[in-house]
Amino acid sequence: MKVQSRLSTLFVTALSQSLSVDLMQRAARSVIPDYDVYQRSGFPESIPIPRADAARHILKDFLSEGYFLKLIEALIEMTSQGNMGREVRIPLLPRIIAEVEEQGYSYSLEKGMFVESAQRARTMGWGTLREGRTYEFALLRVDIVGNTELLRKFPRERVGAAYVAVRDMVKRLVEKRDGRIWAWEGDGGLAAFYFLDKTIQASLCGMEIVHELFLYNLLTPPLPQPIMMRMAVHAGPCRFLHSAREASGDTMRRIELLESQFTIPGSLTVSPGVYTDLGSKLAPLFSAVSGPDNSSVFRYALDWDRR
Repeated sequence: MKVQSRLSTLFVTALSQSLSVDLMQRAARSVIPDYDVYQRSGFPESIPIPRADAARHILKDFLSEGYFLKLIEALIEMTSQGNMGREVRIPLLPRIIAEVEEQGYSYSLEKGMFVESAQRARTMGWGTLREGRTYEFALLRVDIVGNTELLRKFPRERVGAAYVAVRDMVKRLVEKRDGRIWAWEGDGGLAAFYFLDKTIQASLCGMEIVHELFLYNLLTPPLPQPIMMRMAVHAGPCRFLHSAREASGDTMRRIELLESQFTIPGSLTVSPGVYTDLGSKLAPLFSAVSGPDNSSVFRYALDWDRR
């Protein structure tokens, strides 16, 4: 994010008036563990660095490395939980938060972080993830079955319009559960979920897509034959890049394998790790099926005979 001079001045004033240099460093190190303001600024450690100078150097470093919002989150946590049993007060912190929120962010107490506000355009990173860093994601991969056959049997314009409608439906359901579409290419794509209950949100989203696609085909069929999709959910560490094509790794390979080889049309498949997160209410709705390496994966599909 771009920080206006007013916010920069407010930040330096707030820290220099309220925190010792030691407390500033502790907040900084909760974001960048080896951060050393003396080393970064070139100030001799034998001479105490003035608090305003320390605050200015911390601001400069965290802005250049893209961690400014993370630092504000650390300060919020420090004031709410204290430090080593002592209360920490930063009277100007509410004004700092208000300035950040004016730039299109909202602080979520539930998540403990800033996210894009409802009025801000949603981006694949929730406005806070850093390019090239590794995060734990739950991934939802979706793919329209029989793309080549549909294009051969029906006019390209009709198929294209149907795909746009399906994409819009998937996007709406993904964002409803605080996920983001990471990539989309005509007949399918990849969504990512990042927050604490990410595996459950990704799985519920996949289940909702199964239901909505069924109703879409039944009530407003775009083509003479139903559009069918395969979907899979898997969770794990993944390098965050705005271009999903470049974000390779085991988690990406597993979700692709799960969707392409172990999911039947009209269903959602989840990996064993995701299944264990579903709990007693959702897990019984899934059935165990054969997966990779003689393991089991778990499938959700509409089953009119289920009692």
